Amino acid sequence: MMSEELRKAGNVQYKAALEEGLSPVIKCSRLQSAINLYARAASQATGPRMVSEWSSATKNLGMATKRMAQEYMKDKQDTGFAKTLITFREALKYLGQALVRGASLLGDAWRSKLQEEIKASYFEILEIIGTFDDPKKKLREMYQVLNLLPDGEVLSALARYHIADVLFKESVCLLEKGEYQKSLGLLHDIHQPVEEALSILRKGELAEQDLEADELRVDLEIIQQDAQFQICTAESMQARKYGEAMLANLLDEESLNMDMVWNAVDWFKQATLKAAELNLEEEAAALSYLGLINEKLLFSKTKTKIYFKRCLELVEAAKPRTFIGHKWYTQCVAGFKKIQDEERWRDEAAQQEIKQKVLDTLKDEITALKEANTNAVSLLKYLLDHHPSQSSSIKFTKTHLDELKKTEGKYDDTPTLKIRKKLLLRALQDYHPDKVVKSEGETDEQVQRRKIFLEEITKMITAHYEKIKLMT
Repeated sequence: MMSEELRKAGNVQYKAALEEGLSPVIKCSRLQSAINLYARAASQATGPRMVSEWSSATKNLGMATKRMAQEYMKDKQDTGFAKTLITFREALKYLGQALVRGASLLGDAWRSKLQEEIKASYFEILEIIGTFDDPKKKLREMYQVLNLLPDGEVLSALARYHIADVLFKESVCLLEKGEYQKSLGLLHDIHQPVEEALSILRKGELAEQDLEADELRVDLEIIQQDAQFQICTAESMQARKYGEAMLANLLDEESLNMDMVWNAVDWFKQATLKAAELNLEEEAAALSYLGLINEKLLFSKTKTKIYFKRCLELVEAAKPRTFIGHKWYTQCVAGFKKIQDEERWRDEAAQQEIKQKVLDTLKDEITALKEANTNAVSLLKYLLDHHPSQSSSIKFTKTHLDELKKTEGKYDDTPTLKIRKKLLLRALQDYHPDKVVKSEGETDEQVQRRKIFLEEITKMITAHYEKIKLMT
């Protein structure tokens, strides 16, 4: 009986602490007396009714501790609510322990009332935690509270949802700042609390419980989908930034590093795949850079047009959003216009007639080229001897020609074929028509003649390059 008597004595002190008009000091003193008596009652619970006596005393201990926390919350000297949070956590611990041990013995009404008290205490704590600016501190406190909640309850699943929500909102803020790694870290951290919460809701009675559980299940599935969307967006942005950094270096370098070119292409392709059908802006931006790299470094007009056109289609689909001022959009518009202008020039009959006339004047030179074009080495030797590149930065020299000779006929050796591809690409860069610059005193007709001649040369070198490309 000692436990029951102590609990009743605690009840007297507890009720006295709730009287109207008491000063905070007296109220806290009476609550502390009640807490001490309840703690003694719990420790002295013995006999056949030990568990029920312990549970009743511990429940009351939690209730009194909760009231004490509420008093501390009113104290302006409790900077950062440190004392309040510690006391609330103590209250949750006692209430949770009482529920776990006493629920099966003390009846449904007792259990329901205690569950409501635990839920109310949790939301009071959550309200305090919500005032914190530092997300790390907020999450640290939330995880501490979670560990005090009884397992298997809807409230435990709800607490995990609240943790996932804080993680998600902070990840969005970090992504907006361009801190992709930190954002991805938080987004991946969402998986565990969400899966744990869904697992709790799938078990036992909770699978067919109340409307609250059903609504929580929907919220968890939504945040799970939102997190996956953000992960794809963050990974797409990160991949694009890696590709942009590589492309910037490539455009600044005098000698072209083809391995780096293809690495940049891979990053941009990865960015498009991550964002595909999820984030129109990110997908469009990555496509714009794929167009740029094909225009400036790989000299593939067909692919350049495909990527730029697809980028502009996505921009159209994103309306009413606009991207004027974005670098990727500006370069796409300029690049696509250039292609359209070139196509317009090629398609016009008058220009075709002019080109044919120029080709007629180049008949002897082109015939000589064709005669020399028995293989790549023969063609490039002839070009170096009779038509050396006028580019300001020569990529293919006689030294490279000697290296090309060594690769001749070795079509079963993949490493050798790769070397051959790189050498042919160098030659293409030297004789690409876009390299033509009008010299002082040169007429437009002379410039056009050189350009058309280089086109014929480029076609021949490209044929050798494409043949090797099919082998690798």
